[in-house]
Amino acid sequence: MATGKSVNLRVRPVMSADLSFPVDGVISRQSPVMLGSRVEGLDVEVLYAMLGQTVEGDSSRLLWDSKRIFSYLFNVAGQAAGHGVTLLSRLRSASEAADLDRAVMMRQNAYLTSYSPEVLSEVRRVYYEDPSDEWAVRHRLLKAVEDDAGLIHHGLTDAYRRRGWSNKVIEETTSISDNKATQYSGAGNIQFEGFTDTKSGGYEFRHPSGENDLRYHQSRAAVRQEFLNAWRMSEMCRYGDTTFSNEIGAIDRSIRKLQSAYIDTFLFTPTGGIVTGVFHGQGDYVRAGEPVFRVEDDGTVYLVGTVKYRGMLRIGTMLEVSTTLFEAAGAAPITVAGEIVAVRGHDSVSEQWDLLMICDNRTAAGDVILPLNYNFDFESTSVEVTAP
Repeated sequence: MATGKSVNLRVRPVMSADLSFPVDGVISRQSPVMLGSRVEGLDVEVLYAMLGQTVEGDSSRLLWDSKRIFSYLFNVAGQAAGHGVTLLSRLRSASEAADLDRAVMMRQNAYLTSYSPEVLSEVRRVYYEDPSDEWAVRHRLLKAVEDDAGLIHHGLTDAYRRRGWSNKVIEETTSISDNKATQYSGAGNIQFEGFTDTKSGGYEFRHPSGENDLRYHQSRAAVRQEFLNAWRMSEMCRYGDTTFSNEIGAIDRSIRKLQSAYIDTFLFTPTGGIVTGVFHGQGDYVRAGEPVFRVEDDGTVYLVGTVKYRGMLRIGTMLEVSTTLFEAAGAAPITVAGEIVAVRGHDSVSEQWDLLMICDNRTAAGDVILPLNYNFDFESTSVEVTAP
């Protein structure tokens, strides 16, 4: 099998990213010496999957408040502080942190007062578990309230009718006083009698029968609404395994949005690599999607370009590329092996191939073999097919 030559083969990273914030903001914290630093990757989907966790031994309190999220993002892998931590940059986020922590605290209150097993047990007892209870809210209790309201209404209506006040506006008040007194003097006595009839006006008129009707109708409407509320609560209890878990779940999902909004104020890379570009620094205002860092992974690379080779090259063909870096005199050649993942014939030249080859760029000791963006020299580079 013939040996090939590199025409313009060069090294490109398989994984690279221009990192940006998904929201606008001002960079509040960022190391000024990040360029050239090796950083670790963070799989944010793992963090998203943990956001609903509660504190161990306390189901009322969500674990992932702003402090916990910051701690995780700052050093998820337990590395020493400094270069290599997962957190690259962060925006001012006091407002987002306050909104998140407030929601976490209110969720705890809601759980303790409405959704804990103890509370739900009592709610079921009152509204659902014993429907034969004659004083159950849904049955006799509200009916008794309505009966009492009717009793008061009809009693007052009869009294107003006897007084002639039915559908009558009262324009003045009347008070009657009948006084009798007897004075004893010796064997006789003197008796005094007095009668006072007082009428008063000059104030807001009253319509007692109309006011009685109004109170009665308002009471009936209120009782109907209370009955509907009690019925709804009993139905909530009937399907409690679904309804109450849905309600606390809805609260948790609204908090998840706040957690995600807080996470969006941090910048991290999905894969490890080298910081090869820094476009903004601490104090800069950045817009959503505007690149702040470029990170390139040099662990696995593509060799991409044109190779001169007399023979057939296909996807899946294994190659070994040997070269002397920078054509240094006396330097030992290095060899990298990889697989062709894309190939096609070069235009108008039958012995040349445009290809893309993926290969591991680490030695057994973990050292980098080829620098990123390195261009292979035609004279000092050879290409061998090791497997079809």
